[in-house]
Amino acid sequence: MTAIVMNVLKKLQFPAFAFPWPLRPEPMYRFIAKCVCIAIYNPKYTGFEQIPEKGAAILISNHVSYADGLIIASACNRPIRFIIDTHIYNVPLVHYFMLYNRAIPILPTRESVTHALEEVSAALKAGDIVCIFPEGQLTYTGSLGRFKTGIEAMVKRDPVPVYPIAITGLWGSIFSRKYLGSLRRWIPKRFSPRVHAICGEPLSPDQVSVNHLQQAVLRLKYMAPNLA
Repeated sequence: MTAIVMNVLKKLQFPAFAFPWPLRPEPMYRFIAKCVCIAIYNPKYTGFEQIPEKGAAILISNHVSYADGLIIASACNRPIRFIIDTHIYNVPLVHYFMLYNRAIPILPTRESVTHALEEVSAALKAGDIVCIFPEGQLTYTGSLGRFKTGIEAMVKRDPVPVYPIAITGLWGSIFSRKYLGSLRRWIPKRFSPRVHAICGEPLSPDQVSVNHLQQAVLRLKYMAPNLA
């Protein structure tokens, strides 16, 4: 336990303590998320320094587990507005955090998608970072699923750079679907699995298509073993 605590303190940056927590809840929750993430997964991050400190951008990532958002949020030094399934968004405890982090809920209906795209557009115009999982659901196989075309609509409406991200090491965790419906899901495999998140070089708006983005994430995913 002492080793875990020391590892968390070692990886945290001192400026995270410098804000008035009661007055700025979003940085506080981001700080807590980073603590939890380091303590449980001890992730390795590659390439996230490319994400600008200011200005609008879209992050895209494969979707392996319910912890993916936590991993990505912990890698960035600025707030991220996640596009999240409305059913998950409305889970009581999750809803509390999603409100403060200004997440954008969405359902697979015309009305909901239209409203979500308007919120995304407003966020990008305000200079925010928006993160979307283009597969639209958690993977059932561990492989990368087919991307939906919503990302193309977002970039067409607001031409901003897109940063591809690949997450490895979470397939088989209790938050993934590998052991869905099996008691094996709840048997710890190891306390601190090797989790790796890789952020690739930004893609310009004219490079954005579901095929190109999917290939970019896939390349990053297969780079992970060589960067471990």
